[in-house]
Amino acid sequence: MLREAPGSRGNGKAEGAGAPSFQQMPGHLLRRCHQISVGIFHEYCRDHDVTPLQFAALVSLDESGAMDQVSLGGLVASDRTTTAHLVNTLLERGLVSRRQSAKDRRSKIVSITPRGRRQLAAIRADVEASQEALMAPLGAAERRQLAKLLDKLAAANNAMSRAPQSIGSRRGQGKS
Repeated sequence: MLREAPGSRGNGKAEGAGAPSFQQMPGHLLRRCHQISVGIFHEYCRDHDVTPLQFAALVSLDESGAMDQVSLGGLVASDRTTTAHLVNTLLERGLVSRRQSAKDRRSKIVSITPRGRRQLAAIRADVEASQEALMAPLGAAERRQLAKLLDKLAAANNAMSRAPQSIGSRRGQGKS
């Protein structure tokens, strides 16, 4: 469903001649920054054969402990199909284990393995370096401001995502 932008006249276009080109639209810029972020991550972390989503899952399991697969998907904001593929890939590599829940036979409990913890320890410095490289063009205050604004956007628009992050799993909740 097309929603009109504030200031539009019902024609799907912003009011006035100063409407930004698609290259200046926030959605396009966010997509470009995501592409750049993933590219930098892979450049710095290529020796570890881990994707950003796999890293997020390993960190989530390491910090929060074993959890069902649906909860893991909620923490990393991943839909069920992607989460199933993610867990299967990590299983094949021996980085996680999966077992049936004793409480609900339909539920699968995922845990990080000792090998997964070693992989996580080995990659952390490179992930931090990739994040530093991504943010290098910004000063310290700009970095804090950008992180705060991105968190605010993500929190305010979470329900619009095809894979919303689970409520309570977000830090900061985008509040100013």
